[in-house]
Amino acid sequence: MQRHTVQQLDSGPRAGAFVYTGGNDRIGRYVECCTDAWLEIIRTPVSDRGASPAWSRIGHDTADEAYAHMREHLLERLTIDGRHADWSGCTAPVGDGICDVPTKRFAAIRPSYFRRPLCDEHRTRETVEAMWDGPGDWSGSW
Repeated sequence: MQRHTVQQLDSGPRAGAFVYTGGNDRIGRYVECCTDAWLEIIRTPVSDRGASPAWSRIGHDTADEAYAHMREHLLERLTIDGRHADWSGCTAPVGDGICDVPTKRFAAIRPSYFRRPLCDEHRTRETVEAMWDGPGDWSGSW
């Protein structure tokens, strides 16, 4: 079972900083936000990792900052050109209801963070940002 949540680093130069993590107890946990800096550290020889300048780009002062960084990271994965085989009603909020214009198109943040049918007018990053409150904490299996 995969678990995705914010945790504090328990060691290293940024111990106590908050990062968004994924993984499980069987194979281990991994950092999902700050990935470029994390990869830079992993590629550094073990004897030099503690002094890597990349540490300054890992972690956040608060859990909310870590969630916000992960949200931005995931929104970069947004695709707005998905196609359904069947017609669906647009699920974008409009006033006190939903748009419900028939569409075969959807917006998605893969692998399974967000996927909603949206019409041509509402299939935008701005609409998705307003509709999706993620990433939040979640668990599941693929």
